[in-house]
Amino acid sequence: MFELKLWIKPTNTKWLVKEISQYLDWIIKKGIFDGEINIFLTNAKFVYDSSARKREGNFFGPFDKSIIPSLYFSLGDIFRTISRRGKENAVCDWLQYLTLFLYDYVDWQEDREFNSELNNDLADKMIYEYIDFKKISFESQDRRKREKRKRAKIRVRRKKKKKTHEKNGKGVSKKINEG
Repeated sequence: MFELKLWIKPTNTKWLVKEISQYLDWIIKKGIFDGEINIFLTNAKFVYDSSARKREGNFFGPFDKSIIPSLYFSLGDIFRTISRRGKENAVCDWLQYLTLFLYDYVDWQEDREFNSELNNDLADKMIYEYIDFKKISFESQDRRKREKRKRAKIRVRRKKKKKTHEKNGKGVSKKINEG
C-alpha cells in the first residue's frame, strides 16, 4: 500500500494543489507504488539537488530505510509555463515531473541506481494514461488564439469608431488660427 503525506503552504495556488491531489489520489488507487513518502510543495521557482543544481524537484532518500523519504517539488515557475504552453499542457508537464521523482523513489526503495531515462519513459506513460482517464483536452491553445482574434477585432472596431467620431467633428479639438 502506498501512503503519502502532502505538505502544502497556505500560499500555494489552490487549483494547482487540487490538480496534484487528484492526480496523487489516482496514483494511490492504481496501486503502482508501495511504501511511504512525504511530498513537500513549495512556491519557489526551483529546489536544489544534492549537487546544488537548480531543479523542478528533488527526491531525498536517506541511507536509513526506516526514515521516511521526502520529495521536494517547486511550483513557482508554473505560471510562466502556462503563459507559454497553456494551462492543461503546463499541468501535465508538472505532473510528469512529479511522477518522474516518484519513480526515483521506487529506484531508492529497491536499491537500484537511478535510471532517469527509464523513469522518464515510465512517467510519460503514466501521464498519457492519466490524460485518457481524465479526458483532458488540450484546446486551451485554440481558445487562446480565438480570444486573441476577438480582442484584435474589438480593437479594429474601436479604431473605426474613433475615426468616424473624428470625421463628424465630435471630440476633436479645433485649432484656432491666429492671424
